[in-house]
Amino acid sequence: MAQPPQWKAMYQYVARRAHDGCARVEESVAAARGALATPMVLDSRDAAGRCTLLHSAVTHVEHASDCLSGFIVSVVVAELLVLHGCGAVPSRPVASIGGLRRNRDDHDEWLALSRLEAAREHGQDALRGVEGAFTLLASVRFMLRSRTPDAAGRRQAMEEQLHAAAVELQAVVGSVANMSALAFLATQPAIRNRIQ
Repeated sequence: MAQPPQWKAMYQYVARRAHDGCARVEESVAAARGALATPMVLDSRDAAGRCTLLHSAVTHVEHASDCLSGFIVSVVVAELLVLHGCGAVPSRPVASIGGLRRNRDDHDEWLALSRLEAAREHGQDALRGVEGAFTLLASVRFMLRSRTPDAAGRRQAMEEQLHAAAVELQAVVGSVANMSALAFLATQPAIRNRIQ
């Protein structure tokens, strides 16, 4: 039995790593949402006076951002492996997914590449949402550090920022679910190869 080309083994490795990263993103977003769902976010303080739940949410959002960035990089690497692997000469890759569509022999690669591109787009959407949530949480942290954190209306403004961050993260959940499903499908053979 012939071994698959080396690029396909590398592609499977990179695509599986990308999919595995989705679980870390899901965990971090869930933990951040859990911290923000607590009514005591602004009132939970440690001995140093730091808001522990807010700090926890910020830390989890930063971790989600790191994991999403890693996911996007892995997907881009997998896309490049497919484009190079399907080229007549590996040093001259197929220019785009459109180049694969014309060749019926590359249907599986075209399907994987389509799924990867869609997963990357969902990952980029999720990253924008995570960055938006981080900005909102950073503004709350800034308000807490100001000289007059209890000024009139300040608490309401901070609670509104926390709510907006939670809404951002809720949207991220959907993007991450789509991203994860597409990344998983990109590691699977086309259905025509599974039905014998």
